[in-house]
Amino acid sequence: MATFKLAKGQSFQIHKEMELVHSGLVWDPPEGSGPAFDLDVHCFALIHPGGDANRARLYNDGSHALCYAFVRGPGNPEGSLSKNPDGSFQTGDGSMWHERDDRTGRGGPVRADDDDDEEGGHHGEGFREEFKIVLAKLPADVAELAVWATIHDAERKRQDFGKVKNAYIEVCDAMDDELCRYQLTAEFAGKTTIQVASFLKQSDGSWKFHAVGAGSNAGLGEVINAYLG
Repeated sequence: MATFKLAKGQSFQIHKEMELVHSGLVWDPPEGSGPAFDLDVHCFALIHPGGDANRARLYNDGSHALCYAFVRGPGNPEGSLSKNPDGSFQTGDGSMWHERDDRTGRGGPVRADDDDDEEGGHHGEGFREEFKIVLAKLPADVAELAVWATIHDAERKRQDFGKVKNAYIEVCDAMDDELCRYQLTAEFAGKTTIQVASFLKQSDGSWKFHAVGAGSNAGLGEVINAYLG
């Protein structure tokens, strides 16, 4: 399937009958001996009170927030997401799932039966940070899935998105065919946090993937607090 390459501000319509999508960040590891880029991708399920997207708030105080800050563990016993033995985590209803953390940018092994087509995508490169959304299982009140990317320990390592090579987010269907991708360009130099995109629910119940491309230096805690109101 051909890939639709999004520019900032563009959207890709997801067919209404498509019940599940995979999405993830891809980036190249640094050349030479420099420290690896540890990029994290987060996906927050949001409601729009009164239909106003500018007042977006976390659904159910973060029960559907694919973010390490919400993972239940010894240091966070009240976390809303359960962690699996392999390091992945998911929501209680199974509608949202996040692969284990990738701290190097090298990704996991690519299966031998993966297609190596000219479009590449995660078939040839391996997702670095991957999440799955079962659109058909999402709570009815969820109006948006906001996708953010951050760089772990960016200040200490003196890293920003302008130094990350070939970074993009892609969306695939249930068969792992890539539907669209959004490349993160040099405009994010000096930025350590990006609202990369949002999945937006449409009036007919379908979804579209919208390339937001809003960079900042806000910490992840600030992003979460803004959604908590």
